[in-house]
Amino acid sequence: MEFKDVVKNRYSCKKYSERKVDRARLGEILEAGRLAPTAKNLQEQHIYVVESEENLAKIDKATPCRYGAPAVLVVP
Repeated sequence: MEFKDVVKNRYSCKKYSERKVDRARLGEILEAGRLAPTAKNLQEQHIYVVESEENLAKIDKATPCRYGAPAVLVVP
């Protein structure tokens, strides 16, 4: 697929399933982030997985952009 086709056909999803994120899938996502190149290859990154109702409520107070996602990855 050509880049212009990707840009032309992209869309934003703002509705998420309430289903919990599968641990194996989450592990794959986190591993991909760990393996991705970083600036100067310093590898200094922290990714926080937020899934508890209490902490998701705190995120909802900070931003209206969670859109009901059952998990949030916070990358400071």
